[in-house]
Amino acid sequence: MLQIASRQRIYRQSAVACSFQARLCSSELSSHVLESSDLPRRRLSLCSDTRSQPSSITLSSQHVIDKHHTTLLQNQPLQYVLRSFWSSTSPTDESTNDATSTSTSDNGTALPLPPLTPSTLPLTTLLTYSTIEALRSLPEIQSVLDLLDGSSQDTTNPYTKNQSAEKVVKEAHSNLQRARDIFQSMPELHAATYLLEVALHAHVGEFKLALEGVIRYQHLLSKKKQQAQKFHLQLIKAKLLFHTGQFTHSLSEYEDLLEHMEEEVERQMKKQQQQEKNKDDDRLPVINGAAALTGVGLNKLMLHIHSAGDDDFVNNAAKREVFEAIETATDMLVESRTDALLSVEHSGLALDLGLVASISLTNLGVVHCLMINDKKSTIKYWKRGLEILDTMLSDSMYSAVIIPNDKFQCMESVRARLYCNIASVLLQLDGSSDEAKGSKTIDEDALKEASEMSRKALEIYDELINGPKILRDGGITEESDETSDPNDDTANDESNSSEWDQLLKEKVKAKKEQGDTDDPAKPKETPLSPLWIDYNRSESARALGLVAQCYAHAGAAVTAEGLFQSAIDASSSYPLGQSMKVDGIVQKGVSMSSPNLGLVARDVRLWYAMLCDSWDKRKGDADRLRLDASKIEETGVLAGFVKEKDGLVSSLVSSLWLFSPLDLER
Repeated sequence: MLQIASRQRIYRQSAVACSFQARLCSSELSSHVLESSDLPRRRLSLCSDTRSQPSSITLSSQHVIDKHHTTLLQNQPLQYVLRSFWSSTSPTDESTNDATSTSTSDNGTALPLPPLTPSTLPLTTLLTYSTIEALRSLPEIQSVLDLLDGSSQDTTNPYTKNQSAEKVVKEAHSNLQRARDIFQSMPELHAATYLLEVALHAHVGEFKLALEGVIRYQHLLSKKKQQAQKFHLQLIKAKLLFHTGQFTHSLSEYEDLLEHMEEEVERQMKKQQQQEKNKDDDRLPVINGAAALTGVGLNKLMLHIHSAGDDDFVNNAAKREVFEAIETATDMLVESRTDALLSVEHSGLALDLGLVASISLTNLGVVHCLMINDKKSTIKYWKRGLEILDTMLSDSMYSAVIIPNDKFQCMESVRARLYCNIASVLLQLDGSSDEAKGSKTIDEDALKEASEMSRKALEIYDELINGPKILRDGGITEESDETSDPNDDTANDESNSSEWDQLLKEKVKAKKEQGDTDDPAKPKETPLSPLWIDYNRSESARALGLVAQCYAHAGAAVTAEGLFQSAIDASSSYPLGQSMKVDGIVQKGVSMSSPNLGLVARDVRLWYAMLCDSWDKRKGDADRLRLDASKIEETGVLAGFVKEKDGLVSSLVSSLWLFSPLDLER
């Protein structure tokens, strides 16, 4: 049973303790040792290897939570420390056990950056730049890569024009098989074709076939690469099992990861006793432990949702296990970020830790709502996540750190999910078994706040899909001052920010007048995959549906219906998705690769059906919408993921994220 001890902070000067503490290249920085007690042979603590990373995780046999002073990191350049943590480039002398040694680290990324979303499966990140370039020498492989990153979804492309989704996927598999035959005598490239096959299966929701492909790929790797990629492949397998609804098997994978971490720490402790110098390959990053704990907690959450019994003691014990696992993962990330912020030169590290911490707070709020049902505390967690995202922006300005475009978009999408979650709770749409909750009378203040939250989420999705408003034609429109309240702090804040908006608008206009003449010496950013926009458009359906719910509660049923229709269109816009139509060549529909988007598509149909129920002569429309929702659950991406007989899996589950270290390895 997972029983994590109450957090304590004790300062110690023990020599043994100091050898396993975090050292962030400054005597002022300290790290928090987080541990869990009575976790079956898996007691987790937070600490660092002094010669490898600024923050890492190991396991301890103690049953307390300590915070130790740290000493100056000696004889290690700061650049080395930063590169060794979630870096897309790594020094040549780094251990091959480091995650970056298996990523696209040869002077950049060969492919457009894939979406950084809760459904992310960082498969191509396991391939080196040189391997990808060698694979792309074959047109068959290039066509598959175009399909995976969304480049071939243009209807004018001869590869996909006038073809059904099934035919496009079948042709891609044929291309992979031909390439595999060609690479038969080249083991590394031959094995890589199986990894691409895994990505292709996952892209269309064939998760069980993807699992088989992961095992086949791992078997074909050399022993050296098997060891280097073992942790990441196990995380991928666990996430695929989660997507198929095999929560017990997924839980076993995450528990196995924690057990291996404990064994690794025991080995480190023995080496310490023998006064052997720790090596770089001993390091265990913070996010590894946080990812494993998150996997344990979220799988137990889903098991509890699907099979909650009548035994109050068992249920209460399960609730504690779930909550404490996610809480520990969150604390690890938040405290590590706090330490990293003490040094300006660790701002990049703090950015990554802050992003994952906001994701973990999203998870924690969902767990708190579904397991404890304390909505005030739930919203407090989510607002704390919003505060971290705000702080990340101000920290980047203070330290002059440029946030990469992909991570900024991820930050904004996390922010939008937090807004949507708050609106869902306020509108009473968070329940896991009572669809009719949304028809209850909503308090006026709650409705007002829900409207604000859902509107903010919709504005974020608008910019993620269509680009920043300030960069569009016409720029920012001037708001009338007649309706603004001079005593309204929000209005004053907006007035202050308008000066910056105007300045940016003038800069954009000046650049257009001068012409877009790019400096050839200026390094170009790796482009984002078109699937970023596709994912954001599909996920925006949730914000549209929540805005529609607000209008419905306010009595504007006609406006609500228009918004619901837009939400359904958005949820059915994903490439190679499940079509709700009977005939015709369809290449877009409800996502088959993301249970998160599947839940969004299901929910907006059920919410629309609730509106139709309140109107005369609309029962037929309501029945049709519920039939489509059932189709998504039974034959779409939610088949297996949704098993509950007596109710619906909460819409809040659509914001859960089983993150992994490779998610941020770009």
